[in-house]
Amino acid sequence: MVSIPDAANLVPLMFQAQAKGRSQLQYAAVNDAQKCVSEWTNQTYSKAPYLGESDSNKTKTYQIQWRFVTNGGQFDGIIFPALGAFGLPFYPGSSMKGAFCQACTEDQKQRYRLTKDLDEPSFLRFHGGYPVNDWTQKLVDIVHPQQDFQVKNDAKHGAYALVSLYKPKINFGISSQLANTNWKEVWEIWEKALGTGIGCRVSSGYGQTNKITGDVLYEVKLQGQGAASKLLDDGLEFRHNIFRAGLRGHALRIFGGLNQAKAEDVVDELFGGIRSGNEKVGLLGMAFVPDYPDWRSADPKDPEEAYDVTGKLIWRLSGKLEKSEDRDSLAELVKKLTQFAMLLGGFGKSWRRADHRIFYPTYTKHLIGCHWEWMKDSDNEVRDLKDVDKLINQVQEAAKQWMNKRGFEVNQLPASQPAPTHAPAPVQNDSRTPNLKRPVHRPVIQQAKAAETEVWREAWRNDNVQVWGRIAENSLKSLVIPWLHSSETSSNRTQERGNYHQNPPKKSLNQSNNLAFQRTPNSENKNARPVIYRTSVTGRVKDEKKSNEPTQIGRLWHRMYPVGNLIKDVHNASKTKGKPVPCLELLTIFPDSSDEFKNFLTFLKSEPGGFKRLWPQ
Repeated sequence: MVSIPDAANLVPLMFQAQAKGRSQLQYAAVNDAQKCVSEWTNQTYSKAPYLGESDSNKTKTYQIQWRFVTNGGQFDGIIFPALGAFGLPFYPGSSMKGAFCQACTEDQKQRYRLTKDLDEPSFLRFHGGYPVNDWTQKLVDIVHPQQDFQVKNDAKHGAYALVSLYKPKINFGISSQLANTNWKEVWEIWEKALGTGIGCRVSSGYGQTNKITGDVLYEVKLQGQGAASKLLDDGLEFRHNIFRAGLRGHALRIFGGLNQAKAEDVVDELFGGIRSGNEKVGLLGMAFVPDYPDWRSADPKDPEEAYDVTGKLIWRLSGKLEKSEDRDSLAELVKKLTQFAMLLGGFGKSWRRADHRIFYPTYTKHLIGCHWEWMKDSDNEVRDLKDVDKLINQVQEAAKQWMNKRGFEVNQLPASQPAPTHAPAPVQNDSRTPNLKRPVHRPVIQQAKAAETEVWREAWRNDNVQVWGRIAENSLKSLVIPWLHSSETSSNRTQERGNYHQNPPKKSLNQSNNLAFQRTPNSENKNARPVIYRTSVTGRVKDEKKSNEPTQIGRLWHRMYPVGNLIKDVHNASKTKGKPVPCLELLTIFPDSSDEFKNFLTFLKSEPGGFKRLWPQ
């Protein structure tokens, strides 16, 4: 017998045990996923199999807008495409048949023998689909759940790898045993099925074509710019699922302020959930249909880093409501959550900050912030500072109405109230938890008397959050952005613009935040602005050159909300808008009991630059 040295490590990662010390494809921190993809694509055939073309057998090719994946169940803990002939990824015929049947009317099911109660085989055969363009690029995808870390209290989080196809063109095959098949109708049914999305992670924007069908709840056209997301191979991408992640996070904040004990149950019912013992398919699905097939650069000088996208954001009902009258309440909730996200932040990477390229162009070290706008003036319901309070109250009211309709009690306990030790903790898999599969009458779910021991950091309640605002004359008149970068206190004077990271202080401010917030004794400086740079107010990214302190989510959001359209078309000079556009400069803060926040709130109460508290009033 021939002895092969180190034979175990010669086994392709696809066939190794998913265990520590062997293959760990699911962890984004290692290169196993990239190596596995390379081993796989190097051995596959370059061309898809020929599905045939005749009077009884037809094929048609469709373009997927963003990413596409079918879970082949290859590994434990990682989504990997189903593999067909020659190791090629494919969409199984069985999945194709299921999607086709769901898109059929009852008459069409009878015509093609697709009903479940028939013993005869159906007239149609579904041969699945294979990618026919160069699908081997950008295969390593990423999943990074951050809900608890972003909203609650610094929970652990991590990124995971999955393998999906990036913008594939898929050739689908169907054959028929009917003598005179109405192929026009067959393909119309299939296009209807494609319009609802195919494959896995459809509710997050995967598997979508440019023609969206189904029960659309809310549709709006947006334009946005910001820093593109970085993949595991350091490639950059505009990711369509940022909209779902954004609305899910804001829904958790809003419902967390109305009933923190049941907020996750409400959010899981809306967006789906995988909590152990409480798995749910969500009611909402989303799709983003961009105007251009590839995202454009927002900065011609640096075309790789910043995106500029315009497209339709579509929310539709993908689950089943027991009561059809609940649909209007759901549509209103989705609309208000979208308006809430647009008003106070944005979508995607660095959404808590205004886009520095637009509002602070002299800062050039990093891409910070994003900026989103409504494409139609009629969609913008906030024109003045007084409209901010109105919209936030409307969001809360829409959330309350939805909770009441779904049988959840609205019960906001005081933040200072300790949790009684004798009360039982809420059980996640309580049989009273709403179940979409059982259309039964819902009794009002009484909240356990015990409050959670700690209010979430970003729970939206009037004793936990404040919104401040002022009117900025134009996009270059931001008062707050210099505060976020300055390591010096300042009397009420205009802050010098520039890159404040170029000459950091020798001593880290974080070594003594209390000292950093001391005011100067001079009476002329009694309203001096305290330092908030790299404190618990603004948060920080770990930087050993500045301090050894870990990354921390800040408690401040900053938004420059334009009254009109502000984004300039850098690709068409003739469309560039020259008229200055006023902006609502908004600060959303979640104060804690630290001296840092006490001093900062005292400073805001002096109304620097016209800042006033807008919510709660």
